[in-house]
Amino acid sequence: MRMATKSLELTDSLLKLLYGGPLETVPWRGFLAALTDHIGCDNAAITLQLSRKGLAPMLIWGKDTAVRGDLARDIGGLHAEMGHMDPLRNALDRSGEILLLEEVTSREALLEDKFYQTVLRPYGIEQALGMYVREPGGLECNIGLTSSAEGVRFGKAHKDFMALLRPHFVQALQLFARIYRDESEIEVLTDALDRLTIGTFMIDGRGKLLRSNGAARALVEHGEAFRVIDGRLILNGRSDSARFRQVIDQALTARLAHDKDDYVRAFRCIDNGNEDLGILVRAIRRDRQSPADLGPAVVVYATDAGRTGSFKQLIATLFDLSPSEANLAALLTEGLTLAEAAREAGLTESTVRSYSKKIFAKLGVSRQTDLVRLILRSVAMLG
Repeated sequence: MRMATKSLELTDSLLKLLYGGPLETVPWRGFLAALTDHIGCDNAAITLQLSRKGLAPMLIWGKDTAVRGDLARDIGGLHAEMGHMDPLRNALDRSGEILLLEEVTSREALLEDKFYQTVLRPYGIEQALGMYVREPGGLECNIGLTSSAEGVRFGKAHKDFMALLRPHFVQALQLFARIYRDESEIEVLTDALDRLTIGTFMIDGRGKLLRSNGAARALVEHGEAFRVIDGRLILNGRSDSARFRQVIDQALTARLAHDKDDYVRAFRCIDNGNEDLGILVRAIRRDRQSPADLGPAVVVYATDAGRTGSFKQLIATLFDLSPSEANLAALLTEGLTLAEAAREAGLTESTVRSYSKKIFAKLGVSRQTDLVRLILRSVAMLG
């Protein structure tokens, strides 16, 4: 039987890998490999999704295992069917609890155990130590050490070591859960952005382009209206470019001032090549506790009048507007004044004013800025 030859002290290098684990491409792979070497066992693993009937665990190993390819997939399928039969996993039911496999089942019983025969033995697992952790957000996790019959025999010293590791692992798991949830939310929002029929650009507190949706990227790729230079979004045309820069700067300044009213500005482009383009710029409220330059600060909506037919139809359906009302609402959303919208629609200004009052009443708003905000935040933009 191989005995551990290394100290079981908790080292700074191990803690550094533990806290850096959530940022790894494969979470904690480096930490688990180092933990395996530190303990002197065969392998170490983290289970980020606990097994239960019908669901295989999501396992991350520190070292490559002898079971790979089709055999690993086959065992994974069996694990999903038998996850509720894992003796060590079932015994670990209190957060922070640390147990040895030999503490929950005898050697004789283990050899007769179907889960052992089907899942553990193919991996060469004859000894195991497990620690169960549940972070406040509900993520459950096991971290375990494994060894063969001839390998390190786990005992009190190893349990004491895991107890020292426990508070650090709980904190690292909380960081991982926070990052995972935030990234999941961003993925959902990004998917929603990519479905918008309106070009949407997000700009950070430094004025740099942070993210854009498919419609916005198409505007940049065509190069007729927008360009990205040194990470900054540039609107083509002398007059339009100057006005765009001014509005962006005003939005960034307004965001820092913590004004009660949201900063929203809209305008219609006038330079050659941009005539069909409507621009709306809105400052994003900043949490006083967050750095001003971190994250989205300004959102820019760009609508091309020649490509917004489906947008008008969606507005009409969602808000129960007539085709004429939906057309006017779309023009106002693009930043046109009532007079400009009248010319664009081929109507008199008095007719447009009458239509706008009906639109405002139907949507429950009193100003054009409120109308724009409501429509741009609605699912009418989702195509």
